Amino acid sequence: MNKNVTESTFIREFVDRSKNIKRKIAFSDGNDIRLIKALDYFQDYNNSSFYLIGSQTGIAEKIKEAGIKNTDRFYIIDPAASKDRNDYKSIIKSSFEKRNKEITDEKLDENVLNPSYWASVMLKNSQVDCAVGGSISSTADLMRAVINVLGLSGGKKTLSGAAFVEVPDCNFGIKGKFLVSDPAIIPQPTEDQLVDMALSGYETAKGVFSQEPVVALLSYSTKGSAKSDEFNKIRNAVQRVKKIYPDVIIDGELQFDAAIVPEVASIKCPDSPVKGKANVLIFPEINSANIGYKIIQRLAKAEVCGTVVLGAAKPFNDLSRGCLVEDIVALISMTLMQLKGMEDAGLI
Repeated sequence: MNKNVTESTFIREFVDRSKNIKRKIAFSDGNDIRLIKALDYFQDYNNSSFYLIGSQTGIAEKIKEAGIKNTDRFYIIDPAASKDRNDYKSIIKSSFEKRNKEITDEKLDENVLNPSYWASVMLKNSQVDCAVGGSISSTADLMRAVINVLGLSGGKKTLSGAAFVEVPDCNFGIKGKFLVSDPAIIPQPTEDQLVDMALSGYETAKGVFSQEPVVALLSYSTKGSAKSDEFNKIRNAVQRVKKIYPDVIIDGELQFDAAIVPEVASIKCPDSPVKGKANVLIFPEINSANIGYKIIQRLAKAEVCGTVVLGAAKPFNDLSRGCLVEDIVALISMTLMQLKGMEDAGLI
């Protein structure tokens, strides 16, 4: 185990906060040795059950390679050898039909062996409570499975992505903690998508943060300092979110400094309810979101956890294929906290 896992206060906090959330977790990339090592660490702090999807022999070899002695809560699911394969195939076909989408028999045979689809069926059937993938498979593969089989949370029309960021020695946000959306999934959000991004970001942050989320829809303009149809889209999205959650603290369009620095907010937007205290940052499109959080990560040496997938009926989160063992530990913990937040809010 990389010593950074135990030395990182960011990850230790996540692990500590999730330690009493005991659930069944599916891992669609069960053949990944990094995942096995992460679970070896995580099982010392959490009593959840781990469902590893992939080759029976391949996963068993990885467990042996990692030197894991206690495998009481490890369950290997091999789609190619499962007696449930025909039932899963029927569920996948039915899910496509309900979405008025056609699927060929050849594609159906392919999808039922796809670990991302298998995990999505397990979630849909409530055989597991949440899932993590993406360390081997692509984001597009995971998203297709979620959209086509698992489906979206009630009232949502869009999946989006988020990253949790903690900036060291920072007084902004919640002592440097922010949720950033969307650096991974939606290239150019429409007004409807901005609404879903803001709603999902608020709901997820409410289950994770230690205090009330404060949401800012970001732009290069603050409250009309520039003119563009894009700003009307942002303002409309803000009003629509307020109709759904009247008590939410949200505003836009706001420049980054006006959103997070109270002194700047008092000059640029003194009447804004955000008051320069935003901790949920909704970027206007994927380029700025991705570039922005990576600048924070590298230059400010921030800790990052993601991608957290927002808007799905149940949490199914996406690792980077270049992830480290400690990244996997962090996202497993985050997934459990996200799940608990959705349960507490009555979304599951």
